[in-house]
Amino acid sequence: MTKHTLLLLLSIFGLMSCKADISVQDEPADPVVQEFPLIFVQRALFDDAGNPYQTDLTAPEQFSPGAQLILKQNAFAQSAEQAILAQYFPDGGYDVKDLLVSPDGNSLLFALRPPALPNVPEELQPTWSLWRYSLTEQSAAPIISNSLIAEQGHDINPALLADGRIVFSSTRQQKARQILLDEFKPQYSALHEDLQGPAFNLHVMNADGSEITQISFNLSHDLYPLVQADGHILYSRWDNQSDRNMFNWYQMRPDGSSNQLLYGWHSHRSGPNDTVVEFAKPLLLADGEIATLLKNRQQTHLNALPVQIALTLASDNTQPLYQQQLNLPAQTALLPWPFDNILRAEPAGLVQNVFALQDGSSRYLLSWSPCRVRVNEQIVPCAQVDDASAYPAADPLFGLWLFDLAKQTQVPVKLGSEQQLLTEAVVMQQYPRPAFLASNPDADLTLIERGEAILDIRSVYDIGGEAVLPISQLADPMQTSAAQRPIRYVSLIRGVPIPPEEVREVPNFAYGVNRRQLMRELVGITPVQPDGSVRVKVPANVPLALSLLNAEGQVVSAQHQQWITLAPGETLRCNGCHSATNTRPHGRLTGEWPTINPGPENASSAFSNANPQLPPNAGETMAQTLARLLGEPMLSAGLAYTDLWTDPARRQPDPPEQNHFSELATTLPVGLDCFERWQAACRLRIDYPTHIQPLWQRDRRQFDPVSNELLQDNSCVSCHSRSDAAGNARLPAAQLELTAQASDIQAAHLTSYRELLSNDNEQELLGGVLVDRLVQAVDGNGNLVFLRDANGELILDENEQPIPVMITVNVPPLLRAGNALGSSRFFQTFAPGGRHQGYLSPVELRLISQWLDMGAQYYNSPFAVELP
Repeated sequence: MTKHTLLLLLSIFGLMSCKADISVQDEPADPVVQEFPLIFVQRALFDDAGNPYQTDLTAPEQFSPGAQLILKQNAFAQSAEQAILAQYFPDGGYDVKDLLVSPDGNSLLFALRPPALPNVPEELQPTWSLWRYSLTEQSAAPIISNSLIAEQGHDINPALLADGRIVFSSTRQQKARQILLDEFKPQYSALHEDLQGPAFNLHVMNADGSEITQISFNLSHDLYPLVQADGHILYSRWDNQSDRNMFNWYQMRPDGSSNQLLYGWHSHRSGPNDTVVEFAKPLLLADGEIATLLKNRQQTHLNALPVQIALTLASDNTQPLYQQQLNLPAQTALLPWPFDNILRAEPAGLVQNVFALQDGSSRYLLSWSPCRVRVNEQIVPCAQVDDASAYPAADPLFGLWLFDLAKQTQVPVKLGSEQQLLTEAVVMQQYPRPAFLASNPDADLTLIERGEAILDIRSVYDIGGEAVLPISQLADPMQTSAAQRPIRYVSLIRGVPIPPEEVREVPNFAYGVNRRQLMRELVGITPVQPDGSVRVKVPANVPLALSLLNAEGQVVSAQHQQWITLAPGETLRCNGCHSATNTRPHGRLTGEWPTINPGPENASSAFSNANPQLPPNAGETMAQTLARLLGEPMLSAGLAYTDLWTDPARRQPDPPEQNHFSELATTLPVGLDCFERWQAACRLRIDYPTHIQPLWQRDRRQFDPVSNELLQDNSCVSCHSRSDAAGNARLPAAQLELTAQASDIQAAHLTSYRELLSNDNEQELLGGVLVDRLVQAVDGNGNLVFLRDANGELILDENEQPIPVMITVNVPPLLRAGNALGSSRFFQTFAPGGRHQGYLSPVELRLISQWLDMGAQYYNSPFAVELP
């Protein structure tokens, strides 16, 4: 052992001591370590304000200037180093991340953001872009050489396909912008659903930066693509719709088809002590398996929990795939030392980043810090105290270390230094290319040309392979009529992309009472067949959410909180639906439980008691049979049902049902004319001021046809207003005002909107003026409450009487945003036997239901918003 190495090891043991869980070895004579260079990122551990460096999953565009990209000759601790971008940015100030080694081991792809420009607004600052560094040429250059094209969005997270193309995450939203034009909207890159920054989606481009194509279409982020050995792309998706807010793993083909939820939906409370974790960047191991670093999105410290995840066995930590068995949880420790992501002193130290060597060995290059605590203002290794948890943790000291699982050892590659973070280290080493995965061979060329796809559901009554209702009974026209089936239609809605402020500022009032729903448009509706099956054309490359409707067009299922997208020409087949209580895999192309609706065993087996003029093929659903015999159905804006399945020889077919918005006497929803000849760009929009308010103001007076005498005035505002026809003040009927004047709760909203959807105070008429009605408060036991002083003594008035505590009386809203079915107090008023039976027509009630179920937004287009 050399004197230099001895001093090095003594310094290491000064940090760790012999009690540490991980032993430290001398520098080995290892051919891999000697021959292959490595590259890593070096940056300040704390910013100027003293905050530790921390990535934010929800803000991948964040800029932390001052990083350096360092090339190290090999993994010896004292081998030569150089800052490989110094010649391009001599003054520093850049940021760099997302290091990726090419299969030949000669090139490094990475994301870089140049130094900020002084006195330039944020929207004009340089963006993140992808660069390539060549070991043999010792040079780096942006992959997209045209600076104008390069600056069209943030580009990060590169991965390499088998044919050399690059898949990456970007805010370009290249295809989504084009679809906006098809929808007759301005072109822009939309914000994510938290509205705090641009949405990142996956794109593919050639190795020279040409032919950029968008392949994923989430309304929030799609990040960290990883090309697996079989050629599929595994990535992390931010499911951020409505009440969901989590990162899960999805998988798709390189052309964007076969997009499916793969893992994580029910696994987020799986960190130490049941902490919530996110499934962010997947890591490829040498044996082709997948690992990740589990972290809490809100944690402010840098350590993470390295785990390996059995994706071939499970869809969640405790949920095996069909016919698979989990003897252990799907998430198991990647390294045999007790790392975690909890902010506490842990003898094993802290892990910040992991790279698996691709040489068949069980070795990992880690950004690792030994455990350190503060004792009397001195930094002491945890192994030198009896109970490290009794002391505050010291700042980490992240260096680069080579962990060998076979030998249960680690060796230093580059020792850490105070206030500095060494991370994202990769070894420039060859590894096998993934398999080439061609474009979807089953794609329909005609559908591709029209930007369409096919959605095919075997049965909406199938929940994870379990029948919620007897399918054979529902599908038999002699046992169940159309009116007896609880689910009659499927509705598809599209989330409206929200523009950044420089394109259009959207004030909060525009979303209405519930901003989490943002803005929504109806993509279309299609009938559900008696067996629960659905097959219909849908727009491709558009994020869609499904809802199940009753005969009145009201949503009867929990809102679908996962955007699904189909590639052009694709047929997406799924067995059924899912629920919060059923954790079985849903939507996975492999591993789902068998369908409850297998169809006829052979072509000679007709559907039970069904119309013999509709003969099925073996294994077909009713929807598939109709599509084969009558052509692929298209979406509609209306509720339209024709009974094709009842055999007229057995009984009279059910009467047809028609409910179309074209029958409205008030302003028609925007885009309705497009559905006369449906195409992929058809969208239907309902805005409250334009389409709902006119219902309350519509003239509904009834006159004698002979004398023209007014018989009855059913106009809503004739009773539900604060003044009569003569202008005299009065109490609105049922404490509900439906006028178009500005609300006293939110001046940008009409009074009727707030009266229907917000809590309000009961009013009374005093001296010709409407005032809030006050009543004396009571305590939890029903006793009247009076004013008391600080000592609890009653406060008396001038007549020596106790002073009552007066409070307003709450009037709850009639309507529930996002829930027409839950707004029964309103709809029962117009139902048979209700006080206002027949006042609103079925199509008017359906318009209100559709608008409510989409979220009861005030506006559903950023460009329709009128400022007060």
